[in-house]
Amino acid sequence: MNNRSQSIRYGLYSFAGIALLFLLMKLFSLENIASLRFLNFFIIIYFTNRLARKNHESQYDNDYLSGWASLILANVVTVVLSFVSFVIYAMFIQPDFISKFEGGILWNNNITLGQAALTLFTEGIGCAVAVSFIIMQYWNQSPKSKNVASSETPKK
Repeated sequence: MNNRSQSIRYGLYSFAGIALLFLLMKLFSLENIASLRFLNFFIIIYFTNRLARKNHESQYDNDYLSGWASLILANVVTVVLSFVSFVIYAMFIQPDFISKFEGGILWNNNITLGQAALTLFTEGIGCAVAVSFIIMQYWNQSPKSKNVASSETPKK
C-alpha cells in the first residue's frame, strides 16, 4: 500500500471517529454540551499519531517533508469530509443549528451558513497543519524502533 492511500485511509478513520462522536452526542441529547466537542481534537491526535508511527516504522518515512505531507493529507481528508457533513447537517437535518453559533466571540448576530462553514473549514485546516507538525516533530526526535539495535554498534 502506498503512502497516499494509507493517508486517505487514516483520514477516513479519523472522520468516522468524529462522525461517531457527534452521532452519539445527538442520540444521547448531549449536543448542547460544548466541552464534549473538544473530544474531536483528541480523535484527530490519536489517528494522526497512529499514522505517524506507521510511517516512521515503514519504508515510506524517507524524509521529513514526505512524512509531514502524509499527515497533512490525512487531516485534510478529515477536514473536507467534516466540512461537507456540517453543511449537509445544517442545511437538511437541523436548519436551526446555525442559530447556536450566534452571539459568540467570533460571530456576529446575523451569521450565515457560508460564514460558519468557511470559519470551521479554516479552523480545521489550521489545526490539521499544527497537529501534523507537532506530531511529526515528536516522531522526528524518536529513533526508529526496529532499527535501533542493528544500526548502533559499539565503538572501540
